[in-house]
Amino acid sequence: MAPFTAPPFHPTDFATPADGRDHSPLEAVAAWCVAVGSALALVVALGILLTGGRFFVVETPSMGQAASVGTLVVVRPVDIGTLRVGDVVTFREPTNPAVVYTHRVVRFEPDGSFRTRGDINGAIDPWPLRPDDVIGAPVALIPVLGWICKAAPILLVGGLLVWLLTDRFRDPVTRRSLRIAGSCLVVSYAAFVLRALVDVVMIGNAVDGGSVHATVVSTGILPTRVHAQGGDSVRLLDGQVGELHIPQVAGDGIYRLTATTDLSWWGWVLVGVICLVPLVWCLRIGRRTEERS
Repeated sequence: MAPFTAPPFHPTDFATPADGRDHSPLEAVAAWCVAVGSALALVVALGILLTGGRFFVVETPSMGQAASVGTLVVVRPVDIGTLRVGDVVTFREPTNPAVVYTHRVVRFEPDGSFRTRGDINGAIDPWPLRPDDVIGAPVALIPVLGWICKAAPILLVGGLLVWLLTDRFRDPVTRRSLRIAGSCLVVSYAAFVLRALVDVVMIGNAVDGGSVHATVVSTGILPTRVHAQGGDSVRLLDGQVGELHIPQVAGDGIYRLTATTDLSWWGWVLVGVICLVPLVWCLRIGRRTEERS
């Protein structure tokens, strides 16, 4: 009887389970980082909530660059007696308690109430505030994070759909590549729907004869170039206010403003690198599979 000889063992023999699913160490590390980061964020959020804190996302540009649209506002209770002119407070509108503002204190009244105003608003808020209207004072104003909070439902639902729809593919390269592409598509869709990257809001305009002076504010994350058709242009950062002069306006009084991304050269390089990450990741997945085969 011929002697039995065991086949040589290779470390990759058990790298791919019978169903064709192989597990990348990079994906495992990324999953653990997301899990740990999410757990820490949840612990911090619960700690703030349990100690009376609140979270709000800035929806309007009234505070300009001090708290631009998409800023996450972390609010803690405050003693009204400690407030001073110039302090920022978060409060409910007395005539509509469902609406919450974060504005700056500009004046105290003899009757104990006080008045507020948004940094880029032309007029003081029309309502006097009393202690019962105040939610607290911001202890942190975190730019961009509010956009992520607003996008969370889209990202969660979209990510789940991408995962379920690609789970039927048994080839690991196809499955992972489709998940990377699908995840990028979900993120892009969320940014498009929320108008998080580039957007402009007009906060005022004045007509002088046949010309117009328009006041605009950028509410997108990226630097933006606002151009007035037949007029000048201005470059704005997130929350920054700009003035535009349109010397000639059509007979119907309509004028057109366009907003485009206006990054520096290194900004475009950074965007290019970020866009290349999914492609390089897919190529790496395919290369690892070829090496194993």
